[in-house]
Amino acid sequence: MIRKLAALAALLSPLCSAHAEQSSWSFVYTGFDVATISWDGETTKWNPAANIKGKFSGTDSNGDGMLVFSELSLLQVDGFDYVGCSWGTCHSDYTFNYTPNGQLDFKVRRFSNDPEGYVFWSTVYETGASADFTTFTLGTPSGARYAWTPQTTLSIAAAVPEPSSYAMVLTGLLLVGVAGWVRRAR
Repeated sequence: MIRKLAALAALLSPLCSAHAEQSSWSFVYTGFDVATISWDGETTKWNPAANIKGKFSGTDSNGDGMLVFSELSLLQVDGFDYVGCSWGTCHSDYTFNYTPNGQLDFKVRRFSNDPEGYVFWSTVYETGASADFTTFTLGTPSGARYAWTPQTTLSIAAAVPEPSSYAMVLTGLLLVGVAGWVRRAR
C-alpha cells in the first residue's frame, strides 16, 4: 500500500508544480486611430490594419495566477526586448500585468539620441492609451501615434510547446507502461 501511495505521489508531483513552469504567449493589437506627426501638426485617421505585435514569456513564480514584469524572461514588442534592455536607452518604470484568459496591460518605453544631440527619438507603449513613435530632428517632431479605440482588438495565443516537451511526456508515459507490464509479468 505504501509503495502504491509513493508511486502515486511521484506521478502527481509534476502537476503540483505546474504553476512555476515557463510559459510563452504572442499577442497582436489591431485597429488604431493613427496620428501622423510632422512639422505641420498631426493628422489622424482610423486604420483597421494598423497593429502592434509582440510576445512574452514568464513564470508565475508566486503562484497567484498573474504575470508581472519581475516574473518575465522576455517582453518583446515590435521586435525589441524590454526585459533585456540596457538602462541607457530604456526607462526603469515598466509595468506589466497579464492574467491567462484575461487582459494584457503594459507600459514600456525607450529612447536614444545621436552623440551630437541633433536627433532624439523615443518609443512609448501604454496599452489602452497610445503607442508613440517620435523623432525630434533639430527640435522638429516627426513620427506617429497609435491611439487605442473601442474598436481596437487584442488577440493572444499561447505558444505551442516544443517537440522536446512532447518527447518528455511520451517517454514518461512509456516508462510507466513498461513498469506496469514488468510488474504484471512477475
